[in-house]
Amino acid sequence: MKAARLGSEEVTSPDSISHLPDDLLLRILSLVRTAMSTSLLSKRWKPVWKMMPMLVYDETCPYIGSLGFDLFCGVSLPLHEALKTLNLKLGKYSDSIDTLLFPNIGSNLLEMTINLNYYYGYYTPIKFPNNLNVFKTLFVLKLQGKIVLDVVDSPVCFPSLKILHLTCVDFQCEESFTRFLSACPVLEDFFLQRLCSGGRFLFTISVPPLHRLSITSEPAYYGSDEPRLEISTPCLNYLKIFDRCGYYNFLEDMPKLVEADVSVDMSKNENLLRVLSSVEHLVICLYPSMVFDLTDSLIFNQLLHLELDTYPEDTEDQLYCLGSEPSSVPKCLSFHLENIQWTGYGGTLDEREATAYILKNAHRLMTATIRLQATCMDDGQIIM
Repeated sequence: MKAARLGSEEVTSPDSISHLPDDLLLRILSLVRTAMSTSLLSKRWKPVWKMMPMLVYDETCPYIGSLGFDLFCGVSLPLHEALKTLNLKLGKYSDSIDTLLFPNIGSNLLEMTINLNYYYGYYTPIKFPNNLNVFKTLFVLKLQGKIVLDVVDSPVCFPSLKILHLTCVDFQCEESFTRFLSACPVLEDFFLQRLCSGGRFLFTISVPPLHRLSITSEPAYYGSDEPRLEISTPCLNYLKIFDRCGYYNFLEDMPKLVEADVSVDMSKNENLLRVLSSVEHLVICLYPSMVFDLTDSLIFNQLLHLELDTYPEDTEDQLYCLGSEPSSVPKCLSFHLENIQWTGYGGTLDEREATAYILKNAHRLMTATIRLQATCMDDGQIIM
């Protein structure tokens, strides 16, 4: 290749990059935003992008061309030979995910993320209308944003799916949610960030092999938001709930549960402590007056680490319980508890009495950390 002339001699600049092995070329392409365009460089580069194991299809990318995003995906997706991870980022409503995108994805895909990020009110429907080969190999599926799932009449099945994340996704009806989970027979990790909306939507989570369950609500609040969640997960070993509005009904015990992090309205979830009886690591959010009620309910035979997060009693459910010292010291407090952290300690009478009781009776306690609640004064100063 003639690149320049120096004096009377030609200087040749060989194409050293094209002679690199495929694995190095793929690493280079992973750093390029428009990997497909490199196919125009030379014959050597033409097939390389098809071997990339991970691709991001971003509708906001300005280099898609005149086809439009849906057709662009429909034409290019079948060309991939080794695609394992696919990330779809859509910036506007689409009704062709089921018909144009899914059928063109190769059958070896392991992880798929679909993120619909736009501001107007229409939700993109996904019905999973056919039992496509792509669904048979998926190990991880993450759906986020303006998506409405409608799988009531769908024969879809995800026989290999182990990890499912649903973030602010809507559902056509309660049956759509139930049917979708029932299509995941080996699911082990489920994350749900539910939408806050009016009514009493029933979420039925019956997944016997599930190991990890995390549930949060979107950062919004509606006065009529009172969802019901019925949970049957006997093999669960990790539970996280951050939801002050939901009513949680655990249909059976979870003897394998080791770690739990819960922040709920205890007046709506009185049976919660019962299903936490096997935990070793517990993080729980309470009103100060509930701390004695917690210690009186400590039937946790394995509890080693306890984190309390208390907050001011300024809402109507503060009257859920009035603290009183338990009649007998729970065994887990006397013989098991090794570490305790208390966040939001305000120094109220209930808190002082509960602290003294725990420190007096936790004979195996090795570390105790108390973080004071920040208080804002009238002059704007913050006192710890």
